[in-house]
Amino acid sequence: MLPVAQQSSIQSNQVSEERPCKKRRRFHMKNWKKQIALVVAAGLLMAMGAVTAFASSKSRLETITDLYWGDDGTTANWETVEDAYQYEVRLYCEESQVASVKTKKDSYDMEKKMTKEGNYTFRVRALAKSNSKEFTDGYWSEDSEETYIAADFAELIKNGGSSSQLKNGGPGKKEGEQAAEEKEASVVSQAKWIQEAGSGRWWYQNADGSYPANGWWQDLANGIWYFFDAQGYMQTGWIDWNGSRYYCTGSGAMAVGEYTIDGAAYRFDASGALQE
Repeated sequence: MLPVAQQSSIQSNQVSEERPCKKRRRFHMKNWKKQIALVVAAGLLMAMGAVTAFASSKSRLETITDLYWGDDGTTANWETVEDAYQYEVRLYCEESQVASVKTKKDSYDMEKKMTKEGNYTFRVRALAKSNSKEFTDGYWSEDSEETYIAADFAELIKNGGSSSQLKNGGPGKKEGEQAAEEKEASVVSQAKWIQEAGSGRWWYQNADGSYPANGWWQDLANGIWYFFDAQGYMQTGWIDWNGSRYYCTGSGAMAVGEYTIDGAAYRFDASGALQE
C-alpha cells in the first residue's frame, strides 16, 4: 500500500493528464459547430444564387409606347404586348394618381373614375402570370397625352350619372341622341378635328367642348383659316362672305396668294379675299 503522499501525487497527476483531454473535446465541439454553420451558410448562398439566376433568366415583357385616349376622351387605349397575361393601368388627374385597375383587354373606359375636373393622363404596363417561368412584368410606360374633363361632366359622374345623359353638342345631331358622338362633343374637352361617321363631314371640337360655326375660324396650331357653316361643318370650295369671295381647298384651308382652281389661276390677298 502506497503512502498517502504518493497516492495524492498520483491522483494529482491523473487529474492533470485528464484536463487537456476535456479541453480538446470542447475544442473539437466548437469546430464541429462552426463547420455546420459554414455548411448552412454556404447552402443559403447557393440557394440565393439559384433564385437570382432563375430570375435573371426570365424575359421582361415589352414596355408599351403606343398609348392614347379614344375619341370619347375617357377610354384609355394601348398597344398589345405579346405574351402579356394582363395589363395594369394607372389614372392620374393633374399628376396625382386617382385610380389603378387591371384588365386583360387593350383598353379601359375610365369614365367612372373621372369625378374631378382637370387634365387626365394614364400609364400602363404589361403583367406576366405570377407563376410564369419565362416572363417578368414590363416597365411602366410614359404618360399619355392629356384629356380634359369639364366640371359639369365630373359632377355628373360623381353623382352616379353617365355620359349618355348628356345633351348633344356636335353639329347636325338630334337632341337626346345617345351615340358616341354626344359624349365626344359634350364631355371631353380635348381640342381636335372630328369626322362624322356616315357623311364624312368634318367639324372641330374646342377644348371646352364647343365648336366653331357660321364663320371663319383660325387653327392657332398652324395659323390656317377654315370656314364653318351654320351647323358647324367645315366647308370647301368657293365661299362668299361679307362682300368678298374666298376659296377653301380640299383640306378646308383658306387659299392665299396664287392658286390654280380647275386649271385657272387666281390670286388671293393676305386676308384670303379674291383679287380681281
